[in-house]
Amino acid sequence: MNTTIRTYLTPIIVTILMVAGMGLLAWQRWQSELENYNDRVYRHSSGVFETVQSTIQALEQSNALDRIQIEGILENVIRLSHLRFVVLEHDGKRTLQVGSAPETLSLNSREGKSFVGGELFLWRSVHLQNEVEEHLNKDTDMSVLRAGGVDQIMTLGFEIPRKSRMLSAAKKSIALTLVAALFFLTAGLIVWIMVIRGRLLAAQLEAERARRAHLEELGLAAAGLAHETKNPLGIILGFAQQISSNLEEPAQSRVMLEHIIDEVDKAQARLGNFMTFARQRKVNAIFLDAREVGAKVAEILQPDFDAVGVRLEINCAPLEILADEEMLRQVLVNLLLNSLHASSQGSHVTVRMVRKGKRAVLTVEDQGEGISPELLPNIFQPYMSGSSRGHGLGLAIVKRFVEEHGWNIGAESQPDRGTVITISGIALLDAKESKG
Repeated sequence: MNTTIRTYLTPIIVTILMVAGMGLLAWQRWQSELENYNDRVYRHSSGVFETVQSTIQALEQSNALDRIQIEGILENVIRLSHLRFVVLEHDGKRTLQVGSAPETLSLNSREGKSFVGGELFLWRSVHLQNEVEEHLNKDTDMSVLRAGGVDQIMTLGFEIPRKSRMLSAAKKSIALTLVAALFFLTAGLIVWIMVIRGRLLAAQLEAERARRAHLEELGLAAAGLAHETKNPLGIILGFAQQISSNLEEPAQSRVMLEHIIDEVDKAQARLGNFMTFARQRKVNAIFLDAREVGAKVAEILQPDFDAVGVRLEINCAPLEILADEEMLRQVLVNLLLNSLHASSQGSHVTVRMVRKGKRAVLTVEDQGEGISPELLPNIFQPYMSGSSRGHGLGLAIVKRFVEEHGWNIGAESQPDRGTVITISGIALLDAKESKG
């Protein structure tokens, strides 16, 4: 699992669980509001049911149980309320129907209620002294009165309003509560993550301070060791040069002295690189003309390139970059010397700097012997060198200076075809600032 995700896994899981719990509570509250609304609809519908029943019974008692009159009254009730239909049934046969009722009503009891979709069905057993019966035979009378009374099932169907102030207010209240809770949960998650991030950064900063302190101690020890080593080497070099300048010395001795002088020079060069690598330096970044810095470095190294027949090309755009001039020169010198040592006569080395968005990119490209795939991932490590002439600290110094500037460095290489070193993320002077 990714380290970042694993670090913040606990707050993320807790937040997800809390969001799920809030969703469940919101759903339960909505169901409760729906139940309250349905109860309210039921109470209102029961009142309508009682009104319809009382109307029919009143008409019966006044001997006015006439189908046309009943239908007219009930149609008015349907038109003025949410009532959709009224049905009277006796022994499964409909004796009266007003409104758009389903063809069949599955009633498993003599009294009850049922919410089906957006409708409410209410049914109850009512006793009428006379029965109103509708015959399917059109030749018979439209109604028949039977003396003695009969129990019938009266069913009323109501349409439940889809939009109501009660539900709208409940929905708005739930939504506002949910949004507010999500806002506070999100804020809490952000604060929690920021606290974790702050602790991690504090730990990283403390580790970096300890690392830098350790490096400073190592740098001081290394500088002291190098200084103490350089002094006797200087003495040895001086004696060797004095002896070799004596013409009375045998030729074989002078040859050996030349070897000694050469080895002392190499040792001093290695000590210089080692001290440069070990020394902790503070970046003194200023805005520099990239083309001018490149030209100065090329002027210094041009004799070395001419001596081996390698062409050096500096192709830098006129950019103002933010960098430490001494460090940048050291970076260019080390990269160019590496390319020179890897190049053969007739090839060329190119230094380019171009703008990429709000940053600049520096590349040093050669046509030399390249770097083996096994060595390429480790070329910026100290004392890793693919050449017998190298000290193994040049690219390590380059990488340190690059990272201290906050830049990025990478390498691409193919054996016998050359190497490209790329430094990216170099800060530029904004055009507005340059005008000011």
